[in-house]
Amino acid sequence: MEINKQHIYGYASIRTGHTKEDLVTSLQKRKIYNQFENLMFAVPKNDEVEQDSNFIENNMIFKEDDTIQIDVMTSARKGMYYKLDCIIEQAKRESKKPFNTIIVITSLNAFGNCENIKRYYKIFRKEKIGILYPDYTRESDLSEYSTCDFGFKPRSQSEYDRAFDLVERLVDGDIKDNRGRISDGYSIAFRTAFWLYELFKVPEKVAVAMSGYSKNGFHMKADSYEQTANYKKELETFEKNFEISKLIKRNRPVPESFDKLMHWYEKKRNLELACIHCKVPMIFPVDYKRLILKNEGGKKELARCLKLYDEDLINRFEEWVKEGNKPTEFYLYCSMEQYLSS
Repeated sequence: MEINKQHIYGYASIRTGHTKEDLVTSLQKRKIYNQFENLMFAVPKNDEVEQDSNFIENNMIFKEDDTIQIDVMTSARKGMYYKLDCIIEQAKRESKKPFNTIIVITSLNAFGNCENIKRYYKIFRKEKIGILYPDYTRESDLSEYSTCDFGFKPRSQSEYDRAFDLVERLVDGDIKDNRGRISDGYSIAFRTAFWLYELFKVPEKVAVAMSGYSKNGFHMKADSYEQTANYKKELETFEKNFEISKLIKRNRPVPESFDKLMHWYEKKRNLELACIHCKVPMIFPVDYKRLILKNEGGKKELARCLKLYDEDLINRFEEWVKEGNKPTEFYLYCSMEQYLSS
């Protein structure tokens, strides 16, 4: 697809199975194909994905006019980054106009392992190929590894240079490998339990029971949820309706480098840059205030918040369970759905 004579590609890769047949059998478990649907450019109808063997066969071939390019990898395949290399070669042929080619990704792992990511980013810089990597959990909605903005233009020089510097400093383990995996999502039952817990309406044991997970499972799920776009949106809703910023952050501990983080924030007045510099997962402004309360208030602040338990709600939950009802269905009586994203 061409926009202002630019080539815009949504690029992804799948590495799974030993043969094409193995890949076909596991295809229904993959959701990488529809990860581009919420991006800023329209997907032509002829790029709609049919999850069958024909789709795999068709995607073994690079078609430079297609909006979305998906490299399908099997052990029998030669040239593991065939489509990506074809995009680069095409960009080289048109190198008279910088940033004529923009590659949109939903995961840095699309470029392979840490070594390959660094290798490709060096090529991108040399050939002036832009990378647009949306990350809607960030305040800017862009990953720190993005070199282009949503207008398909290079970011400011400092942001542009920082993206390459961050890639150069990557080490194995910095980037989570979520290629091809399916999450079971964050159910209304879980989110209701999570927010009641964060609002100090119920004790931990009630929230855990309502969520349907074990204690460790609940907190692991919560850790994951707090790095999503939905969490960002719902946090703003709970701030507007309940002033949650006046309560300490319950699930997330104060980062070890929090003093350093606060120093950088005061220096740069940019929380996202401070998180990047201190290698701390994104902290949203509302949660930043809550972590400050937690850091400065300690046990005294925790005791104040624990006094906010909704005893009527807790008693109602205990009665609900005694009557033989499932704890995970108690969310129906909590009047929380109005605050949750669809």
